[in-house]
Amino acid sequence: MTNIMVSKEKNEKQSMIAQWYRMKRQSIQTVSILHLFRYATLTDSLYLLFAFISSTIFGLVEPLFLVIFGNSIDSFINQKTALCPFNLTSLTQQYCPPGITLTSNNFYKSISLCNLTETNFTHTNIAFTNQTSEQTIYLIIISCIGFLCCYFRVTFFNITAERQVRTIRQILFQSIMKKDIVYFDTHKTGELNLLLTDDIMKIRDGIGDKFGALVHTFATLISSIVISFVKGWKLALVILSTLPIILTSFIITSMIIRKFSAIELKAYGNAGIIAEEAISSIRTVLSYNGQEKEIQRYEQSLDKAKKSAIKKNIINGITMAIQLLFVYSLFGLGCWYGAKLIREENYTIGIVYTVFLTIFNAVFTLQHITPQFQALIQAQVAAYRIQKVIDEPSKITNDSMISKTTDDLIGHIRFSNVNFSYPSRQDVPILTNLSFDVQSSQTVALVGCSGSGKSTCVQLLQRFYELDSGSISIDDKDINEYNLVWLREHIGVVSQEPVLFHTTIRQNILLGCDSATEAEIIQAAKMANAHDFIMTLPDKYDTQVGEHGTALSGGQKQRIAIARALIRNPKILLLDEATSALDNESEKIVQDALDHAAQGRTTLIIAHRLSTIYNADRIIVLQKGQIIEDGDHNSLMKDRGVYFNLVQQQTLPQSEEKESTQILSSNDLGGKTHDVQLDVIANSSISTVNVEEKKKNTNIIISILRINQTEWILIIIGCIAALFTGAIQPSFAIIRTKMTVLYQECDKDVINQHILMYTLLFVGLGIVAFHSTGALCTHLATEASAVQGASGVHFGFVCQTFISLGMGLFIGFIFSWQLTLMMMAFIPVVILGAYFQMRVEAAFEHKDKPYVDNAGKITMETIQNIRTVVQLAKETYFYDEYSHLLDTIYQSKVKRSHLSALCASISITSSNFASAALLALSSSLVHKAMISFEDMYMVYNSVANITDLVSQTLMLSPDYGRAIEGAKKIFELINRKPLIDNESNTGERISNFTGQFEFDDVSFVYPTRPESKILKNFKLNIKSGQKIALVGTSGCGKSTITQLIERFYDTNAGRLLVDSKDIRSLDLQWYRSQISIVSQEPILFDMTICENIAYGDNSRTDISLVEIIQAATSANIHDFIQNLPHGYETMCGAKGVQLSGGQKQRIAIARALLRNPKVLLLDEATSALDTESEKLVQDALDRAQQNRTSITIAHRLSTIQKADMICVLHDGMIVEQGTHEELLAHGGRYYRMIHEKLKTCI
Repeated sequence: MTNIMVSKEKNEKQSMIAQWYRMKRQSIQTVSILHLFRYATLTDSLYLLFAFISSTIFGLVEPLFLVIFGNSIDSFINQKTALCPFNLTSLTQQYCPPGITLTSNNFYKSISLCNLTETNFTHTNIAFTNQTSEQTIYLIIISCIGFLCCYFRVTFFNITAERQVRTIRQILFQSIMKKDIVYFDTHKTGELNLLLTDDIMKIRDGIGDKFGALVHTFATLISSIVISFVKGWKLALVILSTLPIILTSFIITSMIIRKFSAIELKAYGNAGIIAEEAISSIRTVLSYNGQEKEIQRYEQSLDKAKKSAIKKNIINGITMAIQLLFVYSLFGLGCWYGAKLIREENYTIGIVYTVFLTIFNAVFTLQHITPQFQALIQAQVAAYRIQKVIDEPSKITNDSMISKTTDDLIGHIRFSNVNFSYPSRQDVPILTNLSFDVQSSQTVALVGCSGSGKSTCVQLLQRFYELDSGSISIDDKDINEYNLVWLREHIGVVSQEPVLFHTTIRQNILLGCDSATEAEIIQAAKMANAHDFIMTLPDKYDTQVGEHGTALSGGQKQRIAIARALIRNPKILLLDEATSALDNESEKIVQDALDHAAQGRTTLIIAHRLSTIYNADRIIVLQKGQIIEDGDHNSLMKDRGVYFNLVQQQTLPQSEEKESTQILSSNDLGGKTHDVQLDVIANSSISTVNVEEKKKNTNIIISILRINQTEWILIIIGCIAALFTGAIQPSFAIIRTKMTVLYQECDKDVINQHILMYTLLFVGLGIVAFHSTGALCTHLATEASAVQGASGVHFGFVCQTFISLGMGLFIGFIFSWQLTLMMMAFIPVVILGAYFQMRVEAAFEHKDKPYVDNAGKITMETIQNIRTVVQLAKETYFYDEYSHLLDTIYQSKVKRSHLSALCASISITSSNFASAALLALSSSLVHKAMISFEDMYMVYNSVANITDLVSQTLMLSPDYGRAIEGAKKIFELINRKPLIDNESNTGERISNFTGQFEFDDVSFVYPTRPESKILKNFKLNIKSGQKIALVGTSGCGKSTITQLIERFYDTNAGRLLVDSKDIRSLDLQWYRSQISIVSQEPILFDMTICENIAYGDNSRTDISLVEIIQAATSANIHDFIQNLPHGYETMCGAKGVQLSGGQKQRIAIARALLRNPKVLLLDEATSALDTESEKLVQDALDRAQQNRTSITIAHRLSTIQKADMICVLHDGMIVEQGTHEELLAHGGRYYRMIHEKLKTCI
C-alpha cells in the first residue's frame, strides 16, 4: 500500500510549484492611492487637504534652509577672498606695530590695532556681520514655520488615518455580518478577523504620518529640483543626468516590494488562521500531542512570509546601495564641473553648494522613504483585500423597502418540492423534492439519521441559503417576500450547541428582545426553568457567563438559550437537538420548559432522543432528503417501520421497566454547578506564573537579540557593515568641508590641483557606500525577527546613525569645541523628543489595550457565532457595540496624535534651530578670529547634518514604540512559565503500562473559579481493563475527572496515581499518547478527512491509508466518506462546518481509534448521533473498549449498562457505585435517574 503521507507530501510540493507559477503569471492586485480614501467624508477631505498643505510647506523648508545657508557660505568665503588683492605681509610691515602680524584669519580682528586709514576693510566686515545676522533670522523663521507645519502634518494625517480606520472597520464589520451564510462556509473566522485587525492596521500605517512623510518627501524633491535650476541650471542638469537611473531603480523596487508584500500579507494571514484554529481547539491539540504539528503548520506559513520579506529587503538593500553609488559619484562629477563653472561662468561656491545640497538632499530623502513607501504599498494591497470583501454581493439580502411584514403572523409553514444542495458541495444533494406542511400551533418533529437533511430544513426556513428549486412559504407567502430581519425576529431557535455571548445572563436573554422589561426577563427565565438556578448565583442575572458560556453547565446554558428564544414571544419555534447534550435530570427540566414553550406556537423539532417527541402532533421521518414515513407516534409505532425500529433501539430493556409508585422529585439543579470544559486561558497547560513578576524586568532589546541568537552571525556582519556605512557620513562631511574651504584659496592653480583629488574621493566613497550598505541591508534582512519594528533593518539604521553621530562629535571637538558643545545641547532635545514620542505611543497603546481587546472579542465572537447572530437578528446590536468601542478608541487616538505630533515636531525641527544657532555663534567666533571658516563648516557638516540624520532616523520612533510595546506583550507570554509543561519529554515511562488509575483523596478547583470546589476528597480506584461509567447531573465533576486524567490540570490536594506512580512523575508526551478521547463537542480541523483522522497519532508520519480506512470503518463513517466526491481528501472546513454533527462525531471517533490507545475516554461520545448511527457506533465503541481501560461519561444511561462499574457523582463526590443491576437494586439516585428516564418514555 502506498504510504498516504508520502503521497500527500508529493501533492503538496506539486501544489506549491503550481501556485508559484500562477503567482508569477498573475499581477498583484492593489487599489489606487485615491481609493485608499474611498470612504472619506467631507470632514475627512478637509483634514486631508490641510495635512497635504502642511506636508507640502514642510517639504519646502529644507530646500529654502539650504538656500539661506548657501548664501551664508558665500558671506564667509567673500569675507576672506576680499583680502586676496592685498599683500598682508607688506601691510603688516607698513602699518602695524611690532608684535602684530596680519593673516587672513586674524585680519578683521587685528585691523583696529594697525594704522590703516582706509575703511574698505571695515565696510567688508560690517557687511559680513549684517549678512550673517540677517541669514540667521531667516533660518529661525523657516525653522518656526517648519515646526508648525510638522506638527500639523503629523496631527492631521494621523487623525485622518484614525477616522478612516474607524469607518473602514465599521463598514467591513457590517458587510461581513450581511454576508450569506454560505460565505462563512468557505471563509474562515481567522481570515475575516485578520482583515479587521492586521489588514486594517496596515491601511492605517500606510495613510497616516508615513503617507505625510511621502508627501513631504516629494514636495522636497520637486522644490529642490526647481531651486537647483533657478540657482544654477547648468550644474543642475549635469547632476541630474543620472537621475533617471535612480528613479528607474526606485520604480522597479516599488513594483517588487508590492509583489512580495502581497505574498507576505497572504502568508501572515494563513499563519493567523492556523494559530486561531489551534488555540481555540487547544484541548484537542494537547490530547493528541499535536503541538509540534500545529507549530510546524504555523512555521510553514511564517516561513513563506519570511522568505518573501527577505527577498524584498535584499532587493531593497541592493537598490539603496546602487542609488548611493550614483549619488556619491554624482557629487564627484558635480565637484569637478562646479569648479569649472566657478572659473568660467561666474558661479560662486554658495551657488554650487546650494545646487549640490538641494539635489543631494532630495535624493538622500528618497533613500529614507523605503519604510513609508512599503507601508503605502502594503496599505494598497490590504485595502484591495478589504474592499473586495465589502464589495462582494450577497444573494440573500434584506430589502426593507419592498419586503413584507405583517401584524398577524399565524405560523403556517409549507415546504413545496424543495431541492437543495450546499453551495460548497453542489454535487451532493441534501433535499430532494421535499414537501410537507406544518399547521399553525402544531408541533412537528423531524427524525432520521445524520445527514438526512433535518438541520438543513431549519436553516432554509431561516433563509440561510437559497433553494435550488421549489419554495418555502409562511402563511402562504414565500419567505423570500418577507423582510429578512422581521422574519428572523419572529422565529425562536434553540440549537444543539447553545451559543451564549461573553456578557451577563441578563444581556444574553435580552438579545432575544432588547426592549424587554425586567419582569419580562424573569418571566422568560421562569418559563425556561432557569430562574431558580440564576437566583442561586452570586450576581444573579448580572452573572458573567464567560467566553462561550464557560462559567455555566451545559443544562444552564441551554435553559438561558431557551429563555432568550421565548422572550421574543415567537410565533415559530425551532428546536434543533435542544436536549441531546444534557443529562437526564437537566433534560427533564429543559424538556418541560420546551413543552411549555411550544404551547400556542408552531414548533419544528429535530431530535435524536425520540422520547422527547412522543407528544408531537406529527412526526416526519427523513432519509437522504426525502420523507419515508409520516404520522404521529402511535400510528408510526403501529406501522412497525423505520420509526418503530428507532424507538425500539432507544428503549431500555423490559427488565428495567418497573413502575414505581413512589413519587419522585427531581433533584435541584440550582446549586453551584459549573462548566468543566477546558478554558483556553485558564487551563493548566496555559495557566502560568509570570516569571517577570519575580525577576527584574530585562531589557526588551536584549531579549529581542537573544531570541534571534541563531542569526547573530548575520547580525554581527550587518553591524560591521553598519560601522562602515555610519562612517560614510562623517567622511563625506570632511571631504565636502575641505572642498568648500578650498575656494578661500587665492591661488586658482592650487584650487584646480585639489579638485581632481576630491572628485576621486567622492567616487571612492560611493563604492564603499555600495558595498557596506548592500551588506548591511542584505544581512539584516535575513534576520527572522520577532518584532520587525524593533530589529532587522531598522536596527541596522539605528546602529549606523549612532556611529555617524559618535564620529561626527569626535570630529567636531577637534575643530571647535565651542560650536560642538552648543550643538550637543540640541542633541538631547532631538533624542528626548523622539523618546517622549515613543513613550506617548507606548502609553496610549497600553491605555487603549482593553478597548482594542474588547473590540477584537466582539468581532471574533460575532463571526464565530454568525448563525446565532443572524438567528437573533442582532447584527445591528453587535455593530453598535463595536462602533461604541471604536469611538472610544478614536477619541484616545486623537489625543495621542496631538501629543505625538508635538514631540515629533520638537525632535525633527531641533536640528534646524541648531543650525541657526551655529550660524549665529560661528559668525561671532570667526569675526573674533577664535575659529576659522573651516572649523565652523566642519562642525556644521559633521555635527549639525548628522544631528539632522538622527532626527530623521528617530522619525521611526512611533513604529519603534509600538514595536517595543508589542515585544513586551510577546515576551510576557513567552516568559510565562506553565505549571504543566506540555512539551515535556522528561519523566518516567512505564514499560508495561496497563491503564490503572487511583484517585487518592483528590480535591480540585479551577484556577479561574477558586470559590467553587469541584472535587472533594474524591476517591476512585480504576483497575486495568475495567469499563468505568461516570453519571450525574451537569457540573458534578464528571468531565473534570477526564481532564485530570489527561493532566490538563494537577490536583490541588491528594494524588492521582497511574499504575501506582504519581501522574506528575511521568513523561507527559508519552503518557498522553497512551490515551484517546472522544468529546461531547468534537473538534475537527480545517484539513481533509484523511488528515483529521491521521491526527489521532501525531507520533508517526507513516500512517497508511489502510489504517485510516480501518479506523473509519470501525467508527461507521467509511461508507459516507466513500460517497463524497473527493472521498478522504474532502475538506472538513473550519471546526468541521462542512459536516453534520453526527458525521463530525464519527470522524472524531475514528481519530481516537487510530492510535490504538491503552486508555479510552468517552465524554458523551454518542450524544450527537441519531439512533441508527448511535447503535452502530456504540457497537464499535464496545469493541474498542475491549482489553483496555475505558472511562465513559454518559447522559444516555442505555449506553453504559454493560459497564463494569458505574459511579454516580454528586457535588464532587461518589455517592453510589456498582454495576447497573446493583445500583437498580439499591434504589438510590441512579434508580431515580432511570425512573425519570422511563417516565419520559411512557
